[in-house]
Amino acid sequence: MAMTSVVSAQTKEDYKVLRTALNKDVPALMKTKNVPGMAIVVFDKGEIIFKKGIGYANVAAKRPITEETGFNIGSISKLFTAWGVMKLVQDGRIDLDAPVEEYITRWKIPASEFDSKKVTIRALLSHTAGLSVHGYPGFNPRKKLPSLVESLNGDNGPVRADEPVELVLEPQSKFQYSGGGFTILQLMIEEVTGKPFAKYMEETVFRPLDLQHTSFVIDKHVLQHTASPYDENGDKIYLERFTATAAAGLHTTLEDMIKFTNAAFNGNPVLTQKTLAMMRKPDPITNGSYGLGYMNYKMGPITVQGHAGSNDGWESGFMMNYEEKSGVIMLTNGSLGKDVAIATLRQWAMWKAKASR
Repeated sequence: MAMTSVVSAQTKEDYKVLRTALNKDVPALMKTKNVPGMAIVVFDKGEIIFKKGIGYANVAAKRPITEETGFNIGSISKLFTAWGVMKLVQDGRIDLDAPVEEYITRWKIPASEFDSKKVTIRALLSHTAGLSVHGYPGFNPRKKLPSLVESLNGDNGPVRADEPVELVLEPQSKFQYSGGGFTILQLMIEEVTGKPFAKYMEETVFRPLDLQHTSFVIDKHVLQHTASPYDENGDKIYLERFTATAAAGLHTTLEDMIKFTNAAFNGNPVLTQKTLAMMRKPDPITNGSYGLGYMNYKMGPITVQGHAGSNDGWESGFMMNYEEKSGVIMLTNGSLGKDVAIATLRQWAMWKAKASR
């Protein structure tokens, strides 16, 4: 992306300092942590100042990482799901503060001592619904996936029993991260729209944003372009499959993540800037940590918003300062990629704080 704004000599020098540091430090840390590959982009003032594929999508084949390489992005999936939910809110098809059970018939929240009517769409998006199931392990691709209702019930037969989604706290009383809450939202989207979740997201979010390589379905097209995942020792492992795709199952590329970022920065046909600003505003119950799908991170004087993602063989980070249109996207195909991403994010934050003085 060409820079269209006037960039001062000092700013150009600042950018050079960051690029030099990233080119030196990131590959070295990847080697230490047995992370074969990373796709990374750094935005500053709405422009791309660093973009690179580092290492390999497949080590044995020496296939390099590019911006078109596919990655599973774990819980960053929730951020995209939140866009899909908020499109329904924006279009008046659902009420953000209505109980989710008004929109679902195939499954009900198990009876408990807590008030299920307080499990609203807003509470689910902000992880304040008081639900169980922090996260989901994936399934072997050779195994039959449980249905959405089976997953919610924790009744998956001989394959593996997921933890059932249940109320364990009074809703709207405190922050408790719950991937299970996003599985309820996945079911709600299907019932409200009458479409499979993946198809709704493709038609309503991905296609309008021109995300051509982003999908909740792992098909031949996705597999053709994807990186291979690797464990902590650098050994290749299988690409997990998910029933709870809204929480953890999205596959995408750096190229599409850049388009997604620019859609939020510059306007888009899916969500208005007013809706996006509301989504990024932290819910008071979360003590400033979570909005509607967006996590908030304080890094010294800098606040970034976005999400992190973690599945076996995959670690990713999507962190942006929307006021300054600056931030970092990091996609890795190694189980220790989180260590690389956190160190890289800190390096960017320290550079940003210094450059902003």
